[in-house]
Amino acid sequence: MDNWNTCLLGDVLTFQRGYDLPKTKMIDGKYPVVGSNGIIGYHNEYTTESPSITVGRSGNTGNPFILYGRSWSHNTTLYVKEFKNSDPVFVYYLLKTLDLSNFAGGSAVPTLNRNHIHTLEVTVPPLKEQVEIGRTLRILDDKVTNNTKINHHLTPTMSETDSSPDIRRGKRVSRRVARRADSCWLLKIA
Repeated sequence: MDNWNTCLLGDVLTFQRGYDLPKTKMIDGKYPVVGSNGIIGYHNEYTTESPSITVGRSGNTGNPFILYGRSWSHNTTLYVKEFKNSDPVFVYYLLKTLDLSNFAGGSAVPTLNRNHIHTLEVTVPPLKEQVEIGRTLRILDDKVTNNTKINHHLTPTMSETDSSPDIRRGKRVSRRVARRADSCWLLKIA
């Protein structure tokens, strides 16, 4: 890590405010429209090249989102317009380590200003290491995503779904069983 460089975030990338696209103007197409909470629809045009990296700018601020394809970056986001001698995938993971929501202003609706985060101090490795780090983290994320999908398709075991008598039989039946068990216990004592 001795050859890593400390610089400003604005030296690594340039953020740009996304583009307005009301639902009424959205024409169904193949390009995802990325808002501050992720994909909010699809459009027939794109504003951002692949990979598309956005950060929530308005409402849900500071959350990085990456899409490995072209997209329309909505005006509720900041998108990376330029990667300055930096690997896009590494940049995405770098952004995830920064608590960008702390830089949001506004009282009713929090808003993130790109000028405030361009001045953040970050430490980055040389480009070759960025590529290796980004590739490794993406592989790990893909494995987690794949395992999560597999887990959602597994049949739940009895202990996961029926851990309590109330869940298994309903409260009324459980009370009857409990009363019977109590009477049996009392008969044994007598």
